[in-house]
Amino acid sequence: MQLFLIDSTLRDGEQAPGVFFLKKEKIRLAQMLSEIGIDEIEIGTPSMGRCECDTIRDIMRLNLKSVISVWSRAIKKDIEKASTLGVDGIHIAFPLSNIQLHAMNKTYKWVEDTLDETVQCAKGLFKQVSIGIQDASRSSLKRIIQFIDMLKKYEIFRIRLADTVGILTPIKTIKIIQAVKKKNMNIDFHAHNDFGMATANAVTAYQIGANFLSVTVNGLGERAGNAALEEVLVTLKCIGVDFKYDISTLFDLCKYVSIISRRPLPVGKAICGQFAVSHESGIHTHAVLSNMLAFQPFNGKVIGREDFSILFGKHSGKNAIISCLKKQNIKIKNCEVPLLIKKIKNKAYELQRSLSADEIVNLYLNKNV
Repeated sequence: MQLFLIDSTLRDGEQAPGVFFLKKEKIRLAQMLSEIGIDEIEIGTPSMGRCECDTIRDIMRLNLKSVISVWSRAIKKDIEKASTLGVDGIHIAFPLSNIQLHAMNKTYKWVEDTLDETVQCAKGLFKQVSIGIQDASRSSLKRIIQFIDMLKKYEIFRIRLADTVGILTPIKTIKIIQAVKKKNMNIDFHAHNDFGMATANAVTAYQIGANFLSVTVNGLGERAGNAALEEVLVTLKCIGVDFKYDISTLFDLCKYVSIISRRPLPVGKAICGQFAVSHESGIHTHAVLSNMLAFQPFNGKVIGREDFSILFGKHSGKNAIISCLKKQNIKIKNCEVPLLIKKIKNKAYELQRSLSADEIVNLYLNKNV
């Protein structure tokens, strides 16, 4: 099954608390996503106002390879406004769970009464129409299927199942996707990360039949965020999914989004964290020096970062230290290694952190340290 990725960093990502992208940042981000080969970029919500619409128009002038879409409420005037921007597609979200309908002062009858006018309007204005089940994970499966059955006659491009508050587990995700898959429609799965399972749920959704996945760079998004583009991409590549994306600049993309969102990447963040391909333990470093994949699942160079790195501290072993010095054309005698290891451990304890290769060289050359 072919995989299609929808990146929503410019829409859902910017909805994260405290995040605000400048126009030039949005333009550059859209270019970077397109260069990777992201199939579709959801670039904003036109109803937010003139500045949002101006940015969308500017991005459209780039003639990117990716399909460009926008997000909309199920309101006719919002859909009509979005149609003036020249984008390829629109995603229209309908709240379906009782809790969201009540919060919005709506009923399920409103959904039924609104659907025809909304979809017919969008179909007449856009090449690609996606309809979203907002809060699908807290809607009954019976209601989800009933809603999809109502959509069948319109021949829309796809349905989006949104785990709006991030409560799904992979097992529950399987049950929903399996039921919806029987309706023979393109399925987009949109995961949130409130319980830390967005990437797992997204990958599971694809494996069971969702051919579209909505993601954001670094998992940026409301509350705890969304399924992370880089995590989904590298996971699917490593498990052998037929792959068409160029991820050689993925690390640069993640760093860029970290900068413009003013959200530093945690050092232990999967894929792109500072220490995601780093090793200190003597057992691990000895193994990765022989075969990098012994203790990490992918070569960091695949995403444009270092293949792996070795740090030094209380867990370091002699092989990593000898290798470190050898790379600097320094040959250490076997009898000197125990003393250097002791110095390294003392220094790491003193500084309360790991040491770099340069610091190891300095410790060795400065015999009195």
